[in-house]
Amino acid sequence: MQTAPSNRHVVAALDGSVAGSFVADWAAARAHAMGDRLTLVHVVLPVWVFQVPDEHTLALKRAEDLLESEAARVRQVYPDLEAATTIATGEPAEALSALSLKAGLMVVGTDRGPGTEGEGFGCVSFQVAVTSRCPVAVIPHNAPGQSSGVVVGVDGSPDAAGALKLAAGEARRLNEELIIVHAVDPHAAGGSPDDVAGKSAEWVNRNFPDISMRILSDPVHTPAEALTEASRGARLLVIGRKGKGGLSVLVGSVAQHILLNLRCPTILS
Repeated sequence: MQTAPSNRHVVAALDGSVAGSFVADWAAARAHAMGDRLTLVHVVLPVWVFQVPDEHTLALKRAEDLLESEAARVRQVYPDLEAATTIATGEPAEALSALSLKAGLMVVGTDRGPGTEGEGFGCVSFQVAVTSRCPVAVIPHNAPGQSSGVVVGVDGSPDAAGALKLAAGEARRLNEELIIVHAVDPHAAGGSPDDVAGKSAEWVNRNFPDISMRILSDPVHTPAEALTEASRGARLLVIGRKGKGGLSVLVGSVAQHILLNLRCPTILS
């Protein structure tokens, strides 16, 4: 198997929880389908955090065992997958952000979802989504068993255009319908409220004529609410990280809402 270029590299962060296996499975499936390399990583806190040095040594040993076990499991499913492991040391979000510099996709898990509240839930995945230098896939531990469709949000921004391109590629890879969601303002001046969705659909038809597609225009909900509802039971949701905020924000309000209310695996482009 040929070595993939550096940007054809999926990094999957495992934390030792049950959710980590979902992360490894999702990342391995995508890496294998795309011909990418896969690196499974576990972050161990710095030695000074541990009251007893032996506890740090034990944490490193547990990390090694975890990564070896998960790597063996995914290699059994995908024998030709180029899968490596690495142990990083430091604060988890900071360490993963550094690894994202050489990755094409960072995959993290989260315990955040419907019915979970409090600042402790999903905090690492949120920080990684904000600081990562590559697209981030966030995989909830309670992803629906029966799912279909790739949902993407569009708003006319360059950020959304990037999300649309990524989502169309994922729809082709997964052989799923692409669902273009636009929360329209029926009172907006300057053109039909469906112009954004229509132009997005035209772009998909030109560049991905082989995938099925439909438009979902929502004149009732906010963009965040529309995407949350549309992604119920979806196989994947793709959104731009910054939306119309552009370079002036680290992560847009829509992405913030989605991260705190995950309904399905979600990629922030």
